[in-house]
Amino acid sequence: MKTTTIQTRIDTNLKKSAESILSSIGLDITSAIRLFLTQCVVQRRLPFHAVAPEEEPNEETIAAMQEAEDIVSGKIKSKGYDDVDEMIHDILHAAEEEPEYNK
Repeated sequence: MKTTTIQTRIDTNLKKSAESILSSIGLDITSAIRLFLTQCVVQRRLPFHAVAPEEEPNEETIAAMQEAEDIVSGKIKSKGYDDVDEMIHDILHAAEEEPEYNK
């Protein structure tokens, strides 16, 4: 097998922290990088979900996602519509019937 060398510069503290974590599971930096690249090839994508911290969903979004999962799984009953006009009618009337303190 032909091999090649990869060089990269990283923050010293990042390297030390990563080495500490990786050694606790029996890996060194080189093996972890090889594992990462192998999984990129096998999965044809990043082998994990990458999210920037500011893109993390807030509590309201998390609650909405949970509600959607509960509707799909049948834990929460939900009305379906075959007619857009009926749906709009229900939405408009629900807003009119909403208590003042919820507006």
